[in-house]
Amino acid sequence: MRKAAKNKTKTTTPTLKKWKWTPGNQPVFSWGVTKVREMNLDIVKTLVDGVYIGFCTKGWAPNESAYLFPMEKGLNDGEDLAKEWKYVYSFLPRRDKAGDDGITSMKTKHGSKWDWKVVLILVDEADTSVEKAGVHIATSFSKFTRNKDVMQNPEKYRFNHYFSSNPQALNHYLLDLDVAKVLKSLICFEGSEYASKEDVLQDEEILESFFGSAEFGREYLEGIEEEDWDFLVDFDSKA
Repeated sequence: MRKAAKNKTKTTTPTLKKWKWTPGNQPVFSWGVTKVREMNLDIVKTLVDGVYIGFCTKGWAPNESAYLFPMEKGLNDGEDLAKEWKYVYSFLPRRDKAGDDGITSMKTKHGSKWDWKVVLILVDEADTSVEKAGVHIATSFSKFTRNKDVMQNPEKYRFNHYFSSNPQALNHYLLDLDVAKVLKSLICFEGSEYASKEDVLQDEEILESFFGSAEFGREYLEGIEEEDWDFLVDFDSKA
């Protein structure tokens, strides 16, 4: 009778062929520990065509603003981030609707002295959807916070929701003076239908979309002296 052949298993020693690790190198992360904080980005539609407001909030405290100062500073310091972030136009104080006097900004949370900043977003929906723009912005913010010179700990931004129903005038979210600044900056772009403030004053639909009512919008803009209007937006400040 023939004896059954023994099953021989060949053993091999694994080798690191695709990378080189030097014993003793410090790991770049800690097992089981994460310092990444979750942030949400919600976007609301306004009555101004192509203009949206982004609210960045803490994932664990949705009634508190995320820390946006590094993003605001980075955007204001140069053109590189403006090109990379594409749809982010500015960071502006959020209007406090409690008193609603048009000059008081909401704070990041109850008892804080810091203004809650919202993201002014411009999107041409003929080119892309607001949802895609929101994902792009959230991804860009997440990438930006990984820079140790910017944030001590990275943050993960997630596009949460786009609220497109019941759009409000721009000054429902922003201070009146900031609304005037946004208006002035938009009509200064090449191809704008408005050559001057007087042209804007004749357009009730524009006044309503920016200021809530044509009467208030006209009164507010007429109250801005021509010299102040001329210097309301300085496009040469980054030159």
